[in-house]
Amino acid sequence: MRIFFWSVLLLGMWIIFSDSLDAQNLLVGGLISISIAFIYAQVFAHENFKMLNFFWLFVYLLVLIKNLIISNIQIAKRTLSKDMKLDPAIVAVKTELKSDWKKLLLANSVTLTPGTLTLDVKGDTLFIHTIECKNIEDKYKITEEFERVIAKI
Repeated sequence: MRIFFWSVLLLGMWIIFSDSLDAQNLLVGGLISISIAFIYAQVFAHENFKMLNFFWLFVYLLVLIKNLIISNIQIAKRTLSKDMKLDPAIVAVKTELKSDWKKLLLANSVTLTPGTLTLDVKGDTLFIHTIECKNIEDKYKITEEFERVIAKI
């Protein structure tokens, strides 16, 4: 089931990115997709396989887009203002996510959002540089919405 899932997902991505439905393109894409799926299944054989919840994946994409827009507007306002008051900090934020790929998705989501950068992930803790952290509660707001949605994927 795992190999089939990843083969179909990778072939779908191949078709979207190659923008061609030629027989030889589909054959090459299918062979590459199956090969990668077999390698993935061998490397990550120890992890339990669960199907992705595509509804929550779509919700995650909407949350990501929303946060990207909001943070870009905040950074633009800050950059264009005369007095750019920053309160930068490196904060350690614990996550409840157990899966390594979900932690990676959370870390990348934070990094994609302007004004924040994930420096490291150690166990259940993300070390994040942020340009504004005035009090201790602010550090949990960085990952809160992303983590809630990623946990449901």
